[in-house]
Amino acid sequence: MKIGFVGSGAIAEILTQKIVDASIAKPKELFAYDKSEKRLAYMQEKYALHACKGAGEVVENAEYVFMCVRSDDAIALAASLASFSFEGKTIITISAGIPMHLYEKNIPGAAVARALPNPPSRIGEGVVALAFNEKVGDAQKRDIRKIFGAMGLCLELGEDKINAVTALTGPGPVYAFFQAIVESSLLLGIDHRTSAQLAFGTVKGCLKMWERDIDDIAGLLTETSTPGGISVRQLLALEQKAFKATVKGCYEEGFQRTKTYSDQISALLKGE
Repeated sequence: MKIGFVGSGAIAEILTQKIVDASIAKPKELFAYDKSEKRLAYMQEKYALHACKGAGEVVENAEYVFMCVRSDDAIALAASLASFSFEGKTIITISAGIPMHLYEKNIPGAAVARALPNPPSRIGEGVVALAFNEKVGDAQKRDIRKIFGAMGLCLELGEDKINAVTALTGPGPVYAFFQAIVESSLLLGIDHRTSAQLAFGTVKGCLKMWERDIDDIAGLLTETSTPGGISVRQLLALEQKAFKATVKGCYEEGFQRTKTYSDQISALLKGE
């Protein structure tokens, strides 16, 4: 499998590492271009991949072309690729907020996929949302799922759900909740190291329990809520402070910010 990267930043490096470690492709089958010569030299030295002189060279050699550039640079990149042949090739865009239509418009008939890895993908524990246009065949879908499968759980969704996934899979709110548990332990007089261990162990155990019956989080709440017990009182305290509404508002805010950016890009494309 020949895989190329236009842009060799953090996500491209994670993909490269996972692809090589999982033997999905050999280093000699990987091609990369970056406008930073220093970054490209680093990637070549560390992973023994082919360092290309331009995006066109990546397209020429790869079957799967990952667009790993900043969202602000994606429009100019797509326009620059219009003169290259993408027959038999699949474009995978991972730029936040950039719709597949950007590449479809500049490269008519192109097979395009869109992927969104979240930060835990770095250690193979990520959640990756995938979307495909109608030009991507079954064999290509299998290959792309295999590539991202090395980063964690892959879920195929319609592109219209990608903005929501961007908000929902961000680790910020989750880490904030973990930190709140640690700080609560400190408030109750337990040292920081022990507090962190208590919080981590509790969260890990709850996740393992949830994993056994992923569709029944409500059942787990019922199971742990002894009538008149501690958990019931804690849940009441959370409800009195509108805990669920606060959490939902947090994710809604993340979704709206992502959607606004995506809508601006789409409007710009329509206006051209």
